[in-house]
Amino acid sequence: MKKTEKKFLYSILILLLGIMIFLTFNRHSKSGYFNYHSEIWADKAGYYVYLPATFKYAFNPAEFPDSMDVRTGNSFSLDLKGHKIRTKYTCGVALMQIPFYFVADILATPLHQKADGFSPVYHRAVNVAAVFYLLAGILFLYLFLRNYFKISATVLVLASLVLGTNLYYYAIDETGMSHVYSFALFSGYLYLWKRFHEKENKQILWLVIISMIAGLIILLRPLNVIFLVGTFFLDVQNRNELKRRLGSVFQLKTLGIILISVLVMLSPQLFYWKYLTGSFISYSYGNEGFNWLNPQLMITWFSPKNGLLLYTPLVLIMLFSIVYMIFQKQSRSNGVLIGILFLVLSYVLSCWLQPEFGCSFGARNFVVLSIMHFLRLHLDMDTKAS
Repeated sequence: MKKTEKKFLYSILILLLGIMIFLTFNRHSKSGYFNYHSEIWADKAGYYVYLPATFKYAFNPAEFPDSMDVRTGNSFSLDLKGHKIRTKYTCGVALMQIPFYFVADILATPLHQKADGFSPVYHRAVNVAAVFYLLAGILFLYLFLRNYFKISATVLVLASLVLGTNLYYYAIDETGMSHVYSFALFSGYLYLWKRFHEKENKQILWLVIISMIAGLIILLRPLNVIFLVGTFFLDVQNRNELKRRLGSVFQLKTLGIILISVLVMLSPQLFYWKYLTGSFISYSYGNEGFNWLNPQLMITWFSPKNGLLLYTPLVLIMLFSIVYMIFQKQSRSNGVLIGILFLVLSYVLSCWLQPEFGCSFGARNFVVLSIMHFLRLHLDMDTKAS
């Protein structure tokens, strides 16, 4: 990357940092706390509760502030009789929020707030975390896309993502949800994956880092494994390339490093499930699940309540580009891959108990899965990066 381009990129990121922090603080300045507008409420509280539970209350529900589960929307429960803190959500978001939680913990007393994990400073820390990961995602995705496109096309893609999808909403409004965190990890994984495969002498450290990011991606949302599968086949043009990739992964040493690294990232969740149920593996959603024989694709794509194409019409460009790519020899394999991934993702999400995914803004599960691939590929008709 040229020096002038670096200055441009860093200047834009610093500007965006200031703008986004202002926007998210302003958005939450009058929303109050312990209501459905606040940063630690419902699903967001279910993701977040691991932090105070671990670092402040030693997973003892009796030590929590009185009725904190009720005050934050009942997405986790303080089981005083069973001596358990119960949440159905995985701990990936909490792991990514750890540095911001500690900063809030340090600032709480000087700001004359309770250092209880739930006072206003902790809510603001969640906002800052979301903005940080949004910008990290933009940075890594920029670096990845510059392998394929000119600066103008790359900036257009990123602007389309932030302004034309509901990623903005989940980075500024619903800052405790998992989607902006997945966006950052997906972007970083794409960039590092490409760098790793371009290196002739692949270093073990690179493999460990990429594998740990993959583990964290799964930990955030298990369905994110669809992204990892798709990335593995990205840019595979022929059978020889496919054999080379499979051969590079399915070696005893490489496979061992990958599995151990992934397991390290998953281990906090496995130990939590052991604490909660007595088993390292547990399905925490109870009666909530998938009806694989009754997909509701029309609801997923077209429902007035969060239908993908109604709330994010920009996806239509992706769909048209998939068709275009399939008819272009040089991009055919990627076009087929992305088309298959889009259909698989649509099918899986449409089989969920609530295919509209409840209280959300648009089809939130597509924010960082199908859209991420759209960003990489819908401008394949553009010229190569200079």
